[in-house]
Amino acid sequence: MNGELRDHGGMEARITRLEADVAAIKVDVAAMKIDIAVIKAIGATKADIAETRSTIITWVAGLVFLAQLVPAAVSLIEKYA
Repeated sequence: MNGELRDHGGMEARITRLEADVAAIKVDVAAMKIDIAVIKAIGATKADIAETRSTIITWVAGLVFLAQLVPAAVSLIEKYA
C-alpha cells in the first residue's frame, strides 16, 4: 500500500484545518450576536425615525414662516419707532 492511501490523501491534516476553521467561525458568530444585540438595544426604530422626520419638517416649516414675518416686523418697527 502506498503512503497516500494509508494517509487517506492527507485527511487528518484537512480535518484539523476544518476543525480550526469551525472554531474561528464560532467565535465570529458569537461576536456578531453581541453586535446585533447592541444594535437592537440602541438602534433607532422606524417609529423613531418617523418622529424625528416629523419634528424636522415642523421646525423647517416654522422657520420658513418666521422668515416671511421678519421683514414685515422690521418695517413695522421702523414705521412706529
